[in-house]
Amino acid sequence: MSIRSTLRRAVAAAAFLSAALPAGAQDDGDTFTTTQEVRSEIQQAMEAIADYSAQERDQALSTAREALNRIDAVIERREQALRENWSEMSEEARENASAQLRALREARNRMGERYGALRAGASDAWDELKTGFSDAWDAFSGAWTAADGTTAAN
Repeated sequence: MSIRSTLRRAVAAAAFLSAALPAGAQDDGDTFTTTQEVRSEIQQAMEAIADYSAQERDQALSTAREALNRIDAVIERREQALRENWSEMSEEARENASAQLRALREARNRMGERYGALRAGASDAWDELKTGFSDAWDAFSGAWTAADGTTAAN
């Protein structure tokens, strides 16, 4: 394998796994945020949800839905980056990136299940439901950290 080919594969893998992948356009369409900024925003949303009382349930659910939408966008960008760089990646890099995406998707699915429980649950079980959602976020955050190869910002 040539040095150029090896370098190209390394760049492709780094582009996929980079913690600074564009996190998507803001409302104005011109500004991009980093994955770390998105992660920080989602972390703040999760902390806000933990502070909501049962009387603030609608706001907590709205905040949670927005956070899940942001997470979905992050995963979609990572999947797109993987598709775009697939031919340039080594088999090992492909397997690693695919496994990390699978872990993110599984953790996101658990968050979705907890969101459903939060939405459908009785208000007298609110604190328990919030804890379950928070635990699901912690698991997702750990998977995100592993995918980025960075330490958590929690």
